[in-house]
Amino acid sequence: MEELQKNITKTLLYYDIFSHPLKTDEIFSFLPRNSISKQDVGNFLKETALNGSAPYAEKDGYYYIKPSEENISKRVRKENYSLKMWKQASVITHIIKRFPFVRAVLVTGSLSKNSSDAASDLDFMLVTAKNRLWISRTLLMLFKKIFFLNSYKFFCINYYVTEDNLVISERNIFTATEIATIKATYNTELLNEFIRQNEWIRDYFPNYVLCDPMLHTGGCKVNNRRSKLQRFTELLFPGRFAAAIDKKLMCMTRKHWRKKYPQLPDSERNHMFKSTENVSKTHPGNMQKKILGMYTQKLREFNLEVQ
Repeated sequence: MEELQKNITKTLLYYDIFSHPLKTDEIFSFLPRNSISKQDVGNFLKETALNGSAPYAEKDGYYYIKPSEENISKRVRKENYSLKMWKQASVITHIIKRFPFVRAVLVTGSLSKNSSDAASDLDFMLVTAKNRLWISRTLLMLFKKIFFLNSYKFFCINYYVTEDNLVISERNIFTATEIATIKATYNTELLNEFIRQNEWIRDYFPNYVLCDPMLHTGGCKVNNRRSKLQRFTELLFPGRFAAAIDKKLMCMTRKHWRKKYPQLPDSERNHMFKSTENVSKTHPGNMQKKILGMYTQKLREFNLEVQ
């Protein structure tokens, strides 16, 4: 039972970074160890929160790290604000899905966890056709610069992968959490395939159920119908010609990142701005590194094993 309490605390500490208390079902899904049933976990949570023996407490069905009770009202406000963001995500998805070679539109970041506020960006991850990622990305970036004045608020697409390369190579609690909570606004079938190919996340969350509707159902209706406009525009990029353009655009992007961030070591720059034939990642703030650092610090503060 002492080990279970530690694992519950670890789970709550990760989400405490985002001022995001958890419900019993969520705690069970994200426990780092698989030991007992969901019902037993629920009973243990109630008992330890009630008798005050744990570093966490409960109110209105939410569990939080003491003494951060105010985070419950924050979560409720963010859930309400996220309803507006899902409507915006639906509108933006209808635009994105019409661009050439886009095969799936997925929501990540704070909105995927229904934890958006006025300062949050609308974060997307796209799956594209093989050997067409950079054409799709370039057209979308041009569209954002022209029609959104390069604003990231409602048009932040920071991760692209191709449909033949769905396995995420970076494996840590940050990426596992993002995959476990990702939601589709276009192409549910491809989302489910993405999750299945990243089954390694169960190394971090052994209780996690692949394609769990509780975790992968967003706040807007998913549109799975492919655009006729997209089919037409893709005819403008035939075979080898398109592949050559795609490779050229990738090389231009790599050159752009080297020129813009010459002070960064190649390894760090390539991690923050990964640019390969089947992956494009743009994380200038290196949020992953920051979150992992904050989580490690919290674990040490509570004398828990660093994951």
